[in-house]
Amino acid sequence: MKRLAEAPEELRFRDYQPRDFPRLCELDRLCFPPGIAYDPQEIAAALLQPRTFCIVAEHKERVVGFVLAHARRGTGHIITIDLHPDIRRRGVGSRLMELAELRMRQHGARRATLEVAADNEAAMAFYRARGYGVQRLLRRYYRNGTDAYLMEKPL
Repeated sequence: MKRLAEAPEELRFRDYQPRDFPRLCELDRLCFPPGIAYDPQEIAAALLQPRTFCIVAEHKERVVGFVLAHARRGTGHIITIDLHPDIRRRGVGSRLMELAELRMRQHGARRATLEVAADNEAAMAFYRARGYGVQRLLRRYYRNGTDAYLMEKPL
């Protein structure tokens, strides 16, 4: 894959389409270790839930990142955000978060929540930079026994 910096004008954001599903699964396995990564059935089930949405980042007609989220009863939730390693630290993740938070507000959410592995310092810094704060520790949250932090941000 060419580095994104070579052709940023070719990056676009759009709503998920069913043809994207295999790539979403591939990216999730690339971004997270076993026991934290979602299996395809979990991603499929999430996509079918009411008020769940997925926004993808596409570069040269290839999905290079996505955010999967939902908004219910005044609260939005980031289920996952996945970025191909070649596009990290280029503002793509920030833009996906902005778009997801906007969509949550449009659905009436007044706050957003997410879970992050307690040992994932880079992700914690990313979320803190976007206004998320730690609410509490969730012991053994992931299937592999890893703890997570519940983080929250007012919208």
